Amino acid sequence: MTEQTTMQLTCFGEALIDLLPHDGEALLPIVGGAPANAAVGFAKLGGHSAFLGGLSNDAFGQIIAKTLQHYGVDTAHCPVIKAANTALAVVQLDEHKERQFSFYRQQTADISVSMDDFNEFTWPQAGIYHFCSNTLTDSSITATHMALLEQAKAHGQIISFDVNLRLNLWHDLADLPARVEACFSLCDILKFSLEELEYLSQAASLSTERYIQRLCAQGVQVILVSDGKNPVQLITPQQTRSIATPSINAVDTTGAGDSLISGFLFALAQQQLEQSQLNANLEKLIDAAEFAVKCGAYTCTKLGAMPALPTYDEVN
Repeated sequence: MTEQTTMQLTCFGEALIDLLPHDGEALLPIVGGAPANAAVGFAKLGGHSAFLGGLSNDAFGQIIAKTLQHYGVDTAHCPVIKAANTALAVVQLDEHKERQFSFYRQQTADISVSMDDFNEFTWPQAGIYHFCSNTLTDSSITATHMALLEQAKAHGQIISFDVNLRLNLWHDLADLPARVEACFSLCDILKFSLEELEYLSQAASLSTERYIQRLCAQGVQVILVSDGKNPVQLITPQQTRSIATPSINAVDTTGAGDSLISGFLFALAQQQLEQSQLNANLEKLIDAAEFAVKCGAYTCTKLGAMPALPTYDEVN
């Protein structure tokens, strides 16, 4: 691996237990949650990552903390929420190995945090702040989510948002578009699946092309759009490039998108690109996207998310 990057990735959001089908009707508990996966992916590649998220003191919460620490993620600022359980996600795979989720997430630790829980966190001088949409699902956690996002922006972090819509987590889907879109003007990097992009575009009564133009007009510099085994679209305000995905035998797509974005952010961190430079370095963005695609493809060949996230040597 090349020299380790000094740019820290800070991830905020949910760490939970994925219950994956295993050995007939059994369910295998594996630590997951999109922001936690991204933190682990970045660390396994050789970067420095920190996770900000509420953890329960139940057995699952303790497993999550130990797992994050095992992979080298800084958990020093993860508040332990003693009165809350760990969120669970039951995962089913269809005939194409695509995931369907059933969530158990009522008043769980990940959505029970407040800004007071992060008073002692110090933002890095050079850093990337990454989050997803599942900390926008109710008003209380939305307030914490937006306050942290605004604080990250004020401290000069590159802001990355993997939209990662899980519709069955929302108490009222009517709240979804406005809450998600309230984040966009603060973001530098966005990641969508094509399905997510189409959902939000339709909610805004716009074509996907017009919706992307609106995002760029708000200051978004880089957009990644994944579409299963089809090429990933790398979009900047100036142009769009298609990044081909490798041909693989998919075993499990759990965590593939998290692997893609953590690989992309790691590659950007290695290049030491500043927020103001992102838009002016198309070739470096292409290099980062090509690396990210390899990371995502590798993860699809393994079972589970965190164990399947690659090290740098495994994708180079």
